[in-house]
Amino acid sequence: MMSFITLSNTKKIIFSSDLENTELKGEIYKIPIYFFSKYEANSLLAIQELLKDPERYFSEIYKPYKVKDTYKYVYEGQRPGYHEFSDCPRLNSDFQNFEIPFEIKEQGIEAIEEFRYWFKSVEYLLDKPDVFVARLHARWGIITNPKAINRDNSGIVKFDNINIEDLEKIINNLIKSAGRFYYASDKNKAILDRFAKCTFLANKKEKIYSNDTGYNNKEVKDLLKFYEQKYKHPLKAKLIEYYRLKLNPEIKMEGYLLERLGFKACTHCHNDNYKTQDPNIYEDQDIIDYESESLNIY
Repeated sequence: MMSFITLSNTKKIIFSSDLENTELKGEIYKIPIYFFSKYEANSLLAIQELLKDPERYFSEIYKPYKVKDTYKYVYEGQRPGYHEFSDCPRLNSDFQNFEIPFEIKEQGIEAIEEFRYWFKSVEYLLDKPDVFVARLHARWGIITNPKAINRDNSGIVKFDNINIEDLEKIINNLIKSAGRFYYASDKNKAILDRFAKCTFLANKKEKIYSNDTGYNNKEVKDLLKFYEQKYKHPLKAKLIEYYRLKLNPEIKMEGYLLERLGFKACTHCHNDNYKTQDPNIYEDQDIIDYESESLNIY
């Protein structure tokens, strides 16, 4: 049976694979792109392979998905889900999660689990922030609200209004803009010649010890952060959209393959009540699937 998964869970499959030790061949795009690291290039090639031929990817490249709990958020450790219907509301639901307060995290795992249990019992009060904060303070002695993290879940209908030709224009312009930035100054060229493939170094606290560019650590990191956010992140995102639109627009995969890989059937659209399209007898099932930000390549 053909099933559907979100774009975020597609990337989750990719980052369960051993990308460091995987040799993938192919073109990232029809125009050469030289500033991606081996890991970034492999990630993009792997997404192409998965969308193009899921069975081959699962049999030759994929390593089984392992649920990891970072103890950073209220909702973690959920098995990713797959959907029987492309119009399942959970396939296109908004992602919402809540960060565990620092005061709780420093008390250890037992306190985190206790906080999660408590949070779920009072989550309905989030529509009344004053009441929620009062409960939070009374129970935990915390006077600030946990940081709310809301971002869109990447469902299958998000990019339907753009065609391949328009997407190619956007990608081409991003590549040309990155090239113009490189040639804009000697400083840009010196730093990017050395570190364009290693922009992740800008996000580390440690000093860049291999810096032989002639510019200080802050100058290098500031430029790499700008380059990553302005050019590399948007380009990777658009390339993934391009692969999806070109190779597998609705991200269809065989349900039995997904189950073998640790995915679970969405209890909403696999419910017989949903199949009969009877809106009066739906039940609240389990929470929607949450994506892990650590699995995102951009």
